[in-house]
Amino acid sequence: MKKNRKSLKSGLIGISLALLLTAGFVSCTDSGAKKAEDPSAILYLVNNPNSLNDVQQICLGTYIAANSCVAGIEERFNPGIGCSLTKLDGKTTDDLNALKECVLAKINDQVAPCNLPQFKYALAQQALAGAFAACNTTYTTAAGTDVDLSGILVYQ
Repeated sequence: MKKNRKSLKSGLIGISLALLLTAGFVSCTDSGAKKAEDPSAILYLVNNPNSLNDVQQICLGTYIAANSCVAGIEERFNPGIGCSLTKLDGKTTDDLNALKECVLAKINDQVAPCNLPQFKYALAQQALAGAFAACNTTYTTAAGTDVDLSGILVYQ
C-alpha cells in the first residue's frame, strides 16, 4: 500500500510539473504585444466611397507598400492626403507607376529591404529621408524616363 501511495505521489508530482512547464511554454510564446495595424488604407477607402480612378489605385497601393517600411503607428504615410484628387491633380499613371517602381525597389532591395523588421523606420519622415529619398526628387525609371516625384509621398 505504501508503495502505491509513493508511486501515486510521484506520478501526481510529475504530472503537475509537466503541466507547469507546459503552461510556462504557452505563456512565453504569447508576449502580449499586439501587431500594429495600419488603418490608413481602410480609412481612405471608407472616406472615398466612389470608385477610385487608375491614378488613385496606383497611389493607394504605393502608400500601402511604403507604410510596410514604417514600424511606428504615430506617423505613417497618409493616403488620405497623398492620394486625394486635389493632391494628384495633373499626375498621370506614368507618374504614379514611377513612384511605385521607386518604392518597390527599396522594399525589394537585396541588401536591406526596408519592410523587414530590422530595417524598418520608426517614422514615415525617417523613411522618406532614408529609404525613399530617391522617391521624393526627380526619379529616373527603369525605362530611362525622368519623372518629378517631389511631394507625392506625404506623412502625418
